[in-house]
Order: sequence, then structure tokens, then C-alpha cells
Amino acid sequence: MYKLLKDKNNEFQCEIKLEGASINNAKARLFLEADGAEYSFTGEIDGNKCTIPMGKLKKFANLLESGKIRLEVLADDTLFVPYESNYVLEAEKSVTVEVKQQAEAPKKPMMEVKVQEVAPTPQPKVEAKVQPKVEAKPKPVVKKSKDPVNEILSYFVFKTNFDGTAKGFHNTIKNQQHKNFFNSICEANGLDKVSVLKQMLK
Repeated sequence: MYKLLKDKNNEFQCEIKLEGASINNAKARLFLEADGAEYSFTGEIDGNKCTIPMGKLKKFANLLESGKIRLEVLADDTLFVPYESNYVLEAEKSVTVEVKQQAEAPKKPMMEVKVQEVAPTPQPKVEAKVQPKVEAKPKPVVKKSKDPVNEILSYFVFKTNFDGTAKGFHNTIKNQQHKNFFNSICEANGLDKVSVLKQMLK
């Protein structure tokens, strides 16, 4: 990064070592590129020392605070670019002003009060629901059978998928209708359900 000053005479200096061409008739130019504009400055080469005066740069309105700087050397009809970098343009002298705002007088405190009105309490309502009487259905009366075990067995053989096994019996009475029939016949005739089941599985 090459530093340049706005309000002071600038002078670019460097040493040039040229090989393969004569430096006696060589010419040097310095370019500053900024905002689409390009400024060039012509310098002198004395021996190996190159000096290019640029003067005060504040007169160049389009010159930005930063840009590119490039040195070109023309020797024996050959163009060399031995130096290329970025530059930064600064002011040597500057004045900074900080304006202090006048403090405003403190505002008087303000208070805002919002009164919420109390809503009237709603009176409770009592609703009476009259449920109709449900008459109990009379339980079916099961008469005693002359041969209850045979009646149960006939029912399970002809009206269910009972296969004569204990597993088949338990699967069959999962049906509530078959279970009610089995229980009602046993209870009406005072039979032990386990004994009846053993007779059915014979």
C-alpha cells in the first residue's frame, strides 16, 4: 500500500535495475487510477534513480481516497511495468469538530390512570332436568330341564362351532349369547359349571 497526501507535494522515488535494454534513453511514467479516470505523471531517470513529481493531489476532484498506482518504464521500444500496487490518499492536516447538542430540560413526570369497571357478577342459573323413569326389564325365567347337560351339549353342537375341546369351548363362550345360555342352564338346574364342562368334553 503506497501512501499519498492531499495537501502536500508528492514525489514518487524508486531505483530501477534494467537488464537486456539500455536505461540511457528510458522514460518513466506513473499512473493513478480512480473512479473510471486515470492520471499520469512523467518522471526522470538519472542513473538507476527514478523521480516522478506529482504535486498536490487535492486539485484532482475525481481522485478517490484509494485506488491503484502503476509505474511504467519504456526502454528500447519495450514497455515494462516494474511496480504496481494500491494507494491510499490521506490529508496531512485535518480539523475535526464535535458538536454537542444542548441538553433539553427534563420533562415533568406524567401519570396516567386507567380505572377498570367491575363487571356485575352474573346470577347463577339453575336448570332442572327430569330424567324419564326407565322400567326394568324382567329377567327371563329359565325352567329346569329334565336333562340339562344334554340340552347344553345339543345347543353347542348344533348352534355353535364347538369342536368338543376345551379350547373350542372357551372360544365359543366368548360370544355373549352362548355364554348366557350356558350360565342360565347351569344356574337354573343347580349344576356345577366345571362338572358340566368335563361331561361335554368326554
